[in-house]
Amino acid sequence: MRRAVVTVVVVVVLAIGTWVGWPREGGPADPGAQAGVVTPRDQDDFGNPEGTSDDVASGDQADVPATGPVDEPVDDQPAAGDPALEVTAEPEFDESAPSEPVEATWDDTVRTAALDAARATMTAFAATDQTAAAWWDGLEPLLTPQARPVYQDVDPRLVPVTQVTGDPEVTDETSTLLAEVAVPTDIGPYTVLLTRADGAAPWLAEQIRPPEGS
Repeated sequence: MRRAVVTVVVVVVLAIGTWVGWPREGGPADPGAQAGVVTPRDQDDFGNPEGTSDDVASGDQADVPATGPVDEPVDDQPAAGDPALEVTAEPEFDESAPSEPVEATWDDTVRTAALDAARATMTAFAATDQTAAAWWDGLEPLLTPQARPVYQDVDPRLVPVTQVTGDPEVTDETSTLLAEVAVPTDIGPYTVLLTRADGAAPWLAEQIRPPEGS
C-alpha cells in the first residue's frame, strides 16, 4: 500500500515538472529569440547569424540596400541633390526703341512741327463749348506727362479764350529741346512752351500762358 502511494506521488511530481517546462501558447519556445538575440545554435560556423553571407559579415556591403533618405522631386521642383535648373531663354527687348537718344537740331521741319503743335494745343484749349470730358480728351494728348495733372481739373467754362485768330510764331528757339511759340487768340497772344525728349520725339506743351494783363 505504501509503495503504491509513493509511486503516485512520483508520477504527480514528474507531471508537474513536465508542465512547468513546456512552452506556453503564443510565446517563443526559444528564449534567445526574444529581442533579436542570436543564440549560439542560431549562428553558423563563422559566428554569424544564420541567413547572412560571409561577405556582409566581413564588411563588404556592396549588396546591402541603402536605408538613408532618398531625395525625390516634389511638385516639379528639383531634388536637393539635383543641380540648379539653367535658364536658357533670352530676355525680350523692344527692338523698335532706340538704343540711345537722337540728337536734336533746329531746321525748317523742326520749326514747322513746333508751330503745328502750338496751334493744335491752343485750338484744343479754346474749345470751351464742349463738355469737360470732351475738352480734356482733346487737350490731354498734346500735353507732357508733367503738365497733365496741372490742366486736368481746369473747368473749361472758366477759360476766357474761345478761338485762335492768327498764325503762330516761334519766339524762342535757343534750345533744341525747348521752344516758345506765340499764338494769337481772340483775347490776345498766348505763349505755349513746348518741349521734346530728343530729336525723334514729338513736341508737347509744358505750359499754356495767357496774355499779360488778362
